[in-house]
Amino acid sequence: MSRLLFAAMLIFSGLCAKAQTNDLFLQLNEQHDGYGKISVLQDTKLYKMVDIFADANKRDGMNGYRVQIFSGSGQNARATMLSISQQFLRNFPDFDNAQIYTEYKAPYFKMCVGDFRSKGEANAFYHKIKGLYPDSYVVKAKIKFPKLADETANN
Repeated sequence: MSRLLFAAMLIFSGLCAKAQTNDLFLQLNEQHDGYGKISVLQDTKLYKMVDIFADANKRDGMNGYRVQIFSGSGQNARATMLSISQQFLRNFPDFDNAQIYTEYKAPYFKMCVGDFRSKGEANAFYHKIKGLYPDSYVVKAKIKFPKLADETANN
């Protein structure tokens, strides 16, 4: 009995990323030519459990690091942050504009740059910019997933 439950959970976890809960159970109950038929009889609580599992495993990023180059509050903080952003792009014209992150958490405006997977990568970039931005430092952040292949290599 426990082996059957374990096998069912493996099937559920493998299909959860590709299907909503109702779709998952419908897919398991569908008849496919050349294959046997699976009949799943489950408690309605199982729907909720699989939904919770699927939601817990959704990811929109990964843990990583950024370099914070500005943090300030006051009347001119927003304007200062925008000015520093423009200055940063002038100093580093090859830097990806999509990796400049600004946020406002009362009462502070903050600006971070980069999506670094390791602290070593973030520290290397920090040492590159610390002369221009002496108040900068490395921070932990949820970063975007890195690109899998260099898109310029294909061109």
